[in-house]
Amino acid sequence: MDYKGQQLSEFFFYYITIIFGGLGWIVGYIHQDFSYVFYPWLAGVILSTILCVPDWPFYNRHPIKWIESVPERRRQQQKKAT
Repeated sequence: MDYKGQQLSEFFFYYITIIFGGLGWIVGYIHQDFSYVFYPWLAGVILSTILCVPDWPFYNRHPIKWIESVPERRRQQQKKAT
């Protein structure tokens, strides 16, 4: 997962949890029952966990370009070590 993918994953987790919890709170307040708050929030947490924890391909759209290694320098360090 690249850095943009981490940002997207955090965005999904945060807003899915808040939206499901908020809607559950409103419905639970209307019905005066805590289970109406808890179950939608739990469904949001499960959904966001399924979306955010695995490394889905859409989280890897901006791959990190690493600097190429310098093989000559490695050889020099190995010679100094021996």
